[in-house]
Order: sequence, then C-alpha cells, then structure tokens
Amino acid sequence: MTTHAFTRSAFLSGVLSVALMASATEAHAARNAEAEEYVQQNAATALRTLSDRNLSSTQRRQTFDRLMAQFADMPRIAHFVLGRYGSQLRADASLRSEWTRTFQDYAIAVYEARLAGFGGSAIRVTGSVERVPGRDVIVTSELIPRDGARPMTVQWRLLRSGEAWKVVDVSLLFEGNQIWLAQQQQRDFLAELDRNNGDIRALMTTIRDQTASMRDRVMARS
Repeated sequence: MTTHAFTRSAFLSGVLSVALMASATEAHAARNAEAEEYVQQNAATALRTLSDRNLSSTQRRQTFDRLMAQFADMPRIAHFVLGRYGSQLRADASLRSEWTRTFQDYAIAVYEARLAGFGGSAIRVTGSVERVPGRDVIVTSELIPRDGARPMTVQWRLLRSGEAWKVVDVSLLFEGNQIWLAQQQQRDFLAELDRNNGDIRALMTTIRDQTASMRDRVMARS
C-alpha cells in the first residue's frame, strides 16, 4: 500500500457524501451561534500556532497536536473510522487504547499537513446548519490566506455532549473536491481491513508509517 493510499481513494464516494450531507441539512435551516463561535475561536488559535515563529518546529507541532486533541472528539472518530471492525475495540481494552492513540496521531498529522499552508491565515465563519437542533451542527468557514490567494472552504461537523461541543468530522478541499475526512478514512480503512482479515494492528503499522511521512514533510517546509 502506498503512502497516499488513504488520501487518494474514494473520491466519488466522498463527493457523494458531501451532496448527501448537504441535502440532509436542508430541512433544518437554523444557525447555531454557539457552535459557530466554538469553531471561530478554536480554529483561529490552531492556525496561529502553525505560523508562530516564537516556537520551534517541534513546539509548534506539539501545541497544534494538543489544541486539535481538545477541539475534536478523537475517541469517537477513532471508533467511527473502523466501522464494523470497531467491535474488536470493545472486546480488547489494550487494543482500544493503542488504536485510539495511533489514530489520533495520524488524524492530527492529516489536519496539520492540509492546513500548514494556511498558518497565520484568517478564518471567517460564514454560517451553520443544525442537523439536530442544539446537538448536531455543520459550521461552514473560509480560510483566507495572507497572500490574497483564493479562500478555502472548510466545513466542521460538531456534536454536543453535555455542555461541550466537539468536532467529529472536517470537510477540506482535496484535489478540487470537498472531502469529509472521517468518512473517507472509514472507507479506506474498511477496504484495507477487508484485505487483511480485519487485522487492526497491521493497519496501525501502515498508518504509523504514513504519519511519520506527513510529519517529515511538514517539518521540511517549516
């Protein structure tokens, strides 16, 4: 499997997911100001970190990792992307812990690799749609580069648990298409697990290699 296997497949499925997500939200047109503010504040802080020259490259990465781990519900996403194979995590606490850590490192490396070029950019929240009032919201934003280049649309799906909002998926522009990352990752991971007889530890080896490769590329650019 190549390094880009989990970032270049399932484009048609990803595009279809965007269309379905959009159609599913039309029935609930209300905006959610609280969710919008949550994205505005947290995403802006993360983007500032990526361009903070008062920090070393290692410090920037560590700070970005910490912020994204707080911003997103990594345990929920880690379980979601395994689909039907997630039942293995319920039966093995050690595997669940190892997988969650490994996936979190991978997912944050994906965010960093895609957003590194927008470090220091302004973020402008342009709206939101409640899929389930007060609990499930899609927030739409634009990243506005400092060099005046074309803004990039980023959508954030948030779920509310108790008093807290958490991001559970992010839609980014990839090769001209808006792709929901967690949904695409689930398709890619399921395809790999189907091939390897459901071996989650083998999948972890693959994504650890990809995480290291993405980290190296980001460090080389910084």
